[in-house]
Amino acid sequence: MPDFQPVRFGKYILLEKLATGGMAQLYKAKITGIQGFEKLIAIKMILPHLAKEKELVVSFIDEAKLAALLNHQNIVQIYDFGSMEESFFISMEYLFGNDLRAIWVRAREKNLPINLEYALYVMSRVCAGLGYAHELKDFQGNSLNIIHRDISPQNIFVTYQGDVKILDFGIAKAASQSSVTQCGMIKGKVAYMSPEQAAGNSIDQRSDIFSTGIVLYELIAHAKMFDGDSTIQILTKVRDAEYRSMQEVVTGLHPKVYAIVDRALAKDPQQRYQSCSEMASDLEECIIDLGLRPNARGLAQYMKTLFDTGALEDQGGKEPSGSHSRGSGEVKAEVIRNVSPEMPKSTQAAEPLPQKRVQEKAPEKIPEKVSEKPVGKVVEKIPDKTPEKAPEKTQDQQKKKGWIKYVAIAAVVVVAVAAIVIWQKGKTTAPPPADNVASSRPAPAVTADKPVPALPAGQDAKPQTQQVHQTKLKAKELLDQAAQLADRDPLKARSVLLEVIKLDPKNVQAYFKLGLVYVKLKDYPNAIQSYTKAAELDPQFSDIYFNLGFAYGMNENYARAEEMYQRVVKMRPRYVDEALFNLAVVQDKQGKRAECLSTLEQAYAINPRNEVVKKYLDRIKGSAKKK
Repeated sequence: MPDFQPVRFGKYILLEKLATGGMAQLYKAKITGIQGFEKLIAIKMILPHLAKEKELVVSFIDEAKLAALLNHQNIVQIYDFGSMEESFFISMEYLFGNDLRAIWVRAREKNLPINLEYALYVMSRVCAGLGYAHELKDFQGNSLNIIHRDISPQNIFVTYQGDVKILDFGIAKAASQSSVTQCGMIKGKVAYMSPEQAAGNSIDQRSDIFSTGIVLYELIAHAKMFDGDSTIQILTKVRDAEYRSMQEVVTGLHPKVYAIVDRALAKDPQQRYQSCSEMASDLEECIIDLGLRPNARGLAQYMKTLFDTGALEDQGGKEPSGSHSRGSGEVKAEVIRNVSPEMPKSTQAAEPLPQKRVQEKAPEKIPEKVSEKPVGKVVEKIPDKTPEKAPEKTQDQQKKKGWIKYVAIAAVVVVAVAAIVIWQKGKTTAPPPADNVASSRPAPAVTADKPVPALPAGQDAKPQTQQVHQTKLKAKELLDQAAQLADRDPLKARSVLLEVIKLDPKNVQAYFKLGLVYVKLKDYPNAIQSYTKAAELDPQFSDIYFNLGFAYGMNENYARAEEMYQRVVKMRPRYVDEALFNLAVVQDKQGKRAECLSTLEQAYAINPRNEVVKKYLDRIKGSAKKK
């Protein structure tokens, strides 16, 4: 709030009030220490007038105790709990990013909905966090049977670094607590409840699975699953599990996607996944089977597409509750496909292969305003309007000038006489050209009725400069249009990109994006041609060779694919581990097991957290042992 003044709260300094809920207030704060140590955190504090309400205080304390047990990368971290100034508080991790609700709103504004790849990825991370919480045990080894009870877009958070966090276990309950899931009590957001929760019946962890299925459904369909004119109408639909099936809303998806959504949303809990870990496993397998390779870097790039993250250096960003953004950045992200271990053989059809997101090379900057005059050397001093009197010339200078004048006049006379002679000769011997034969003279003929006007001095460069500027602006506009069309209408995107190339034949991004579109259309020969042209225009753009390797691989030219990936590895981009992985795959396809194993070991040494590399390496080593 604008009128909020920083105030000390024990070892913390409250910097800003972020939100006020029904039970607590949320503050942006920082903790300070010796030697200038500072850390930005969030503090959740029970409302002053509720501090004496015993039931609410107990609920708040239960939340703190429960949250303190949760230590997982996909759950917001709790640092501290205490009582101060007659108020209980929780200090927690301060996150930079936005929740799925805010992401949904911004994506609709920019017409950039999250794609299937990252919808599956985000929800696989949510399932991983929930699976951890559901299976958590106390210090005696007894299961706590934690249920979140409020899985919804507002409580799923994506940071600008591409991390996924579950927020607010505030209404979560553990089976060992006295207030466990009382019948008739309805908590959570109605449109994201399970049927049994909406009916006020006893629930277990499978209720969270149904809620997770709703969010997954909406991320894929880009539409609400339960909708209505009133809360009662929505509640009725939720209780009856009355919704349009995913097959009706979105066609053409892989059968495994439909199977996962349908199983998570089964009305009968017995027919659902019995654990979030099981659902997470199916989501991860589906991602592999679809040939996708989402990661935190790609998700971060998507966030940069929607939100401006340039202000993070001043500790701005998004708080752990509510929605907030700090601008509208325009950093573009492109889907770039890689090669996977399942690269098609000559006897089988090509399956969709992995994807990765990398930042494109920045296009040439277009000046905001074109100078109307040619830019020349900067003059240190501007001369006065009245020129200074020229100094008198010496006698030698005057004589030299006179001789030059006589020579010039003589030269003009000679040229004139020669021209007359040539003209007379041509007039008497050469026949006039036919009407349908073009004149061989370099300059166009000037007719008496339609003279060609002379360009004003100093103005001849202006139209060309303006035309170049307009062409670049038009090309940029068409590139943006093609980027929006690429996923939903690749044929239209192809036409737009071909138009860009006509306007600007040396536009690297146009050829690069055209290659992406051809890959979507599975037209790999044309993709190779487009990427090759882009590489000719910009030999230092590593992403081109990465994608070119993929196109060669899909065209079953594994030797050329290997050359491309080796070139990428030599260029040492930030995703060199992924380039090494793809290099290993095409080496494996050629029967080069030793080279494949060595390449995978290099990739693992560079990034031991790359799970895909680790699994493939284990598989290759296992095969080697069996032999």
